[in-house]
Amino acid sequence: MTGGNSGGNTGSGTTYEAETGTSLTEAAIETINPGYTGSGYVNFNAMTGSAIQWNGINNTTTGTKNVKFRYALESGTRNLDIFVNGTKVISNEPFPATGSWSTWVEKTIQVPMNTGTNTLKLVTTGSEGPNIDSVNVTAAQ
Repeated sequence: MTGGNSGGNTGSGTTYEAETGTSLTEAAIETINPGYTGSGYVNFNAMTGSAIQWNGINNTTTGTKNVKFRYALESGTRNLDIFVNGTKVISNEPFPATGSWSTWVEKTIQVPMNTGTNTLKLVTTGSEGPNIDSVNVTAAQ
């Protein structure tokens, strides 16, 4: 984990790397494609239901949070279901292509989170997902 304040505060928020503090289902930590932060990134395996779950996202307040994903995707659009604390909060969220597996971009969504420790889970809805580098959580303004 790197970054500034806890996820419940305003400012830079907290960044959670995809390769640390997570549970992976049919997904793997890789270092093949350059440009990632931390010690690697997560590549979803080629099957529906592959998942990555961050287990310790801490917030000081309950409410809507900005969740910024850093990801890479060579071509096409790949959709992910997004779960917070075991409840699906977004279905089929599109992650559009970035142009190459080493071109990392950021995509921000808003989800509800509780005070204290939360889980955030991404699940592939098609046969693949984008490569995920990290997630940054801040309070919504």
